[in-house]
Amino acid sequence: MGLLAPLATKLDEATGEWALSYADLSPATPTTPAGISFLLTNICYAFVGIKLGIQGDLFYGSLVEIAGAVSFWYHYSQLEFGQNRQEVRLALFTDYLTAGAALVTGGIYMVQMGVTSVPIDALIVGAGAIVSLSLCWVWEFGYPYLVLHSIWHILSAYTGYLIGQAHFDYFA
Repeated sequence: MGLLAPLATKLDEATGEWALSYADLSPATPTTPAGISFLLTNICYAFVGIKLGIQGDLFYGSLVEIAGAVSFWYHYSQLEFGQNRQEVRLALFTDYLTAGAALVTGGIYMVQMGVTSVPIDALIVGAGAIVSLSLCWVWEFGYPYLVLHSIWHILSAYTGYLIGQAHFDYFA
């Protein structure tokens, strides 16, 4: 992570520590039922990545799996170390990069297919994912965040699957 740590620090400094700020999830930890349940929602990305890979889209499937693994790392660190820790900020920065790569690829897939070929259920589920993620910034603490961000994990993974599947079907 030698290259990423200085970049994360520069981003933090450039935004007055806003871009890499993160929710205080106490009293949850990686070993409490709430923390474990939250971390387990990252498995949705693994399922989607494996499914897409088996169907032949190794690139997007791999991006989704990597994003899920990094999301687990970030949230585990968030639960384990708490607030204002550099190792959590680095994990969050890496999460931005890997999730961003998967999101941009999904966006490119939608453009390649054309708007009319994007399944309506992908748009509806995707909108639900965005709403739940947005609400995480309203309730950026403890259990409300855990629930809302868990919903984001589940819905965004499913959206990724729907877009990946539609793209695969479109070009099959």
